Amino acid sequence: MCTSLTLMTTNQINTLARTMDFAFLLDPELIFLPRKFSLVSEVDQTVRSVKYAMMGIGRNLGTYLFADGLNEAGLSCASLYFPGYAEYNDSVIPKKTNLAPHEIVGWLLTNFSTLEEVKAAIPQLNIVSTPLKLMNVITPLHWIITDKKGNTLVIEPTKDGIIIYENPLGVMTNSPDFNWHLTNIRNYIGVSPNKTGPIQLNGMTFNPFGGGSGTFGLPGDYTPPSRFLRALFGREAINPIETEEECINAAFHILASVDIPKGSVITDEGIDFTQYTACMVCNTGSYYFKTYDNNQIARACLFNEDFEAAQPRVWGITKKQQYHQLN
Repeated sequence: MCTSLTLMTTNQINTLARTMDFAFLLDPELIFLPRKFSLVSEVDQTVRSVKYAMMGIGRNLGTYLFADGLNEAGLSCASLYFPGYAEYNDSVIPKKTNLAPHEIVGWLLTNFSTLEEVKAAIPQLNIVSTPLKLMNVITPLHWIITDKKGNTLVIEPTKDGIIIYENPLGVMTNSPDFNWHLTNIRNYIGVSPNKTGPIQLNGMTFNPFGGGSGTFGLPGDYTPPSRFLRALFGREAINPIETEEECINAAFHILASVDIPKGSVITDEGIDFTQYTACMVCNTGSYYFKTYDNNQIARACLFNEDFEAAQPRVWGITKKQQYHQLN
């Protein structure tokens, strides 16, 4: 489970924000990869050199793997769970780009500078069923990727092959497929941020119970379709955003409506909860995040790093709540 959305400021700064909801404890780190650093594919041991420096949250499991991130060219990408729908190939295909599903974010961000380049490369991509060492399971994933201008794609590996969707709504969650979520919006076109007016019935006047009456019917559960709708509603209803600071503030507030506390969602794998929430600013290279155990927002900037460094840089993430002490 996860939720993602894009937000654009009035001066055209685009941000990709996401929650990472999972039952398995990921213990993530913030990682910077410099140009020319070598990444080795788990699938066929192909060595690929980093073309574009990137920063994101992930782990070093023999090679660097990412759940999300941004690159120096202004692309930002996130992987989200896609159970019951994601389908991969069982074997390597010669002369194709053969990757494990958990390698896709790193591949996209270290190799491409535009969405047109991404779309051109996808036909050569072969996603191979490969277990993630951290969990020893094959992770069913799909991906959202956006650029500085707010253009956004959804990439879904299905039984019919890898499908690319244009995503002008800038929202993605989990299963079902993206087209299903678009159709489901039609069930909620009456939802509005505006207060509902009174009605007359047989000479009697009935007024709504205070503000928020226009949102009646907006689903409040934690299923992917409901989180999709709440994220979309928040994105569309938010007041105009002028600055990066306002954008980050708005994104964290919108995603708070889909944040999952421990104990609210229990699956066969365990207790699903929001392990971290992140915002990636395509135009400035800023990466903001907070975790379940520490609500204080941390920030790092890709452009503060040395793109020609010999080795990656890794930051551990504190698991203890931090406070701004006043006295």
